[in-house]
Amino acid sequence: MSEYDKEFEFYVGPATHLEGASLAIDGTARIDGKIVGKVSVKHLIVGVDGVVQGDISGETATIEGTVEDTLSLTGKLLVCASGRIRGKIQYGSIQTEEGAKLIGEITTDWDQGTAAPEVSSRLEAFKSGLTMDADSEQLEI
Repeated sequence: MSEYDKEFEFYVGPATHLEGASLAIDGTARIDGKIVGKVSVKHLIVGVDGVVQGDISGETATIEGTVEDTLSLTGKLLVCASGRIRGKIQYGSIQTEEGAKLIGEITTDWDQGTAAPEVSSRLEAFKSGLTMDADSEQLEI
């Protein structure tokens, strides 16, 4: 067994190219080659020369290589200095090293679970308060 067999549930070596893949991995996957397709994984590691293109989802990821299309994570995204991500990126938390490149639509779950303030309701309450103050002043005069 190689060292990678012990550390990862799924490993793609540098000389490997998978196209049209649809993978569901309950554990860690390390990609040093190229995958084109759909990948669902608990933790993804894309090595410096690794490339993943397609619909990627999971909990966490460490990106040293290239990811393109969609990356959707519920937890932490770590983008190393050599990391490049292009496309739709969603994450729970993010850490980037100087030199990391991110291009595209980038979102987080920052406002999930909290209601956005209703501007119209606050505005109406403010106007109502001003009207009541104006009415009070008229009564006092």
